[in-house]
Amino acid sequence: MTFEDMNRRKFLRNAGLAGGVIVALPILSACGDDDDSSAAGTTTTTGATDGAGDAITSGLIGLTLNGLNDYTRGVTTGAYAALDTDFDLQVIQGNYNPGEELANIENFLAQGAVGIVIQPNTSESAGAGAQAAQDLGVPVGLCIWPGPSDADEFFDGVATLDSVEGGRIIARYLLEQLPDGGKVAVVQGVVGQGFSERIDEGLDEVLEGTNLEVVVREQGFFDRATAVTVVQNALQAHPDLVAIVDYAAAMSNGICQYLETEGIDNIIHVTSDADEEMVTWLGTPYLSATRYYSSAQTGLIATNAVLDKLAGREVTFGIPVAQEIATADNIAALVESNPYMFFDHKDKVADI
Repeated sequence: MTFEDMNRRKFLRNAGLAGGVIVALPILSACGDDDDSSAAGTTTTTGATDGAGDAITSGLIGLTLNGLNDYTRGVTTGAYAALDTDFDLQVIQGNYNPGEELANIENFLAQGAVGIVIQPNTSESAGAGAQAAQDLGVPVGLCIWPGPSDADEFFDGVATLDSVEGGRIIARYLLEQLPDGGKVAVVQGVVGQGFSERIDEGLDEVLEGTNLEVVVREQGFFDRATAVTVVQNALQAHPDLVAIVDYAAAMSNGICQYLETEGIDNIIHVTSDADEEMVTWLGTPYLSATRYYSSAQTGLIATNAVLDKLAGREVTFGIPVAQEIATADNIAALVESNPYMFFDHKDKVADI
């Protein structure tokens, strides 16, 4: 199905909402392209106006989050940092439900939103919502770009996080720490978002042919309790695990607490991104490293793309998000130079 053929009824049917069940949606990223950098540096000349030839300098901008945790709060501080007081930012989260994500975008459009920022649930639901916005001439920014897809024409600007390289970064760290090899459990986020699959791709690429083997790979849905259940089951099936990799600090925090409670301190645990609680675990026996990048930067980049479009300025389609392995040795410097949350706006996101 192309985006041109998709309407809301078709999307909801495909998502399984008619029967009250959410099913996994297909990922729309182009296969075989490991390099997200194809988006970086691409510019478009814009001229979004209010119909009278003037730039739009006020109005409602809707930010839809895939769910609610400290990561998405960090994303939201990036949006606040981009906006001036003439715009009204409204924020809603979608409970990791693709149908809710699409409905949230439609609701913003029905309220007359002049811009939409999406922190995506699945690439299909985000793309469908972006098409609905673009059909009305409303610019859209995407906080995490999963890679090239048919939906790209509906986004004005995206934050390009190379998650394939992120997977490679994690795998290289594991190989350095575990030269004797062993079994690895992976806790993904949400399959269908286009995020976890690309980390998987890079991780598997580097580990292929080594003596480190991924024996468990399951979704944690960015949920603390669900991630702990995945790890519990993995340890029951494979008590000789040498490493746990999870794809979000929101899940990592629960895993760290579980490992501490159970007195398990002989496993290399690596996560991705960062939040305030995760930083306190880093360097303990329960968390060795994170693939660090700033969620706040992703919100800033996507919102700035919308603002540039509304102002009639040139828009760069893809702006890369920096990433690297962080340990207890360098996390403070990384947070200072590229914070995961813009703390000046922290109070605004406490009650989302």
